[in-house]
Amino acid sequence: MIRPDRHTNLDYSVINISSFILGELSTYYTVSYDELLERVTKEIGENAKENFPYALNFLYLLGKIKYENSKDAFLYNEA
Repeated sequence: MIRPDRHTNLDYSVINISSFILGELSTYYTVSYDELLERVTKEIGENAKENFPYALNFLYLLGKIKYENSKDAFLYNEA
């Protein structure tokens, strides 16, 4: 999913969605899952829903975001 091929639309790629998510979290610091998904689909398009979970996993594995279970929200990890 991260490595594009010739049929991949780069607008809906994991890297592009991850970049948008980081931008949103750096502005608002904490955003709920549903609100973040709504912002991604509104800004990037409905086809971004397919790669949205992969983008979240990618950022979480890199240590860029944290998940707060009590609020069902993602936080920007500055560390």
